[in-house]
Amino acid sequence: MRTLLILVALWALWDLALVPLLGVRQVLPWRLAAMLAEGRAPLLVDVRTPAEFKLFHLPGSRNLPYPPDLSALADEARDRPVVVVCMTGHRSPLAARSLKKAGFSDVANLTWGASAYALLGGDVESGKS
Repeated sequence: MRTLLILVALWALWDLALVPLLGVRQVLPWRLAAMLAEGRAPLLVDVRTPAEFKLFHLPGSRNLPYPPDLSALADEARDRPVVVVCMTGHRSPLAARSLKKAGFSDVANLTWGASAYALLGGDVESGKS
């Protein structure tokens, strides 16, 4: 039980303290679901491995495994909102920071990742890579 509490505390510290220090804005899973439902879909960049992406992913997301090949995004997203996704929200902040440093203006991280998005009822697809 003590180990579990320590892990939860470290996870909370990462999400609440360290990610903001990276200069990365957070988007909560239910907020992203609302954006998608309202037709305001950002470019979704999924930085998980191809195997993880094939297991399940958010519809319309683009798989660019971490570290992402920024040239693959070219200029398509420089002035478009981008939300970076990973499995639990711990790889994606680093990728989001890289995008910001490369000149992408509106970049956010999906808090708690694709797992939380799916567990909270968000639409996901599987089987595509």
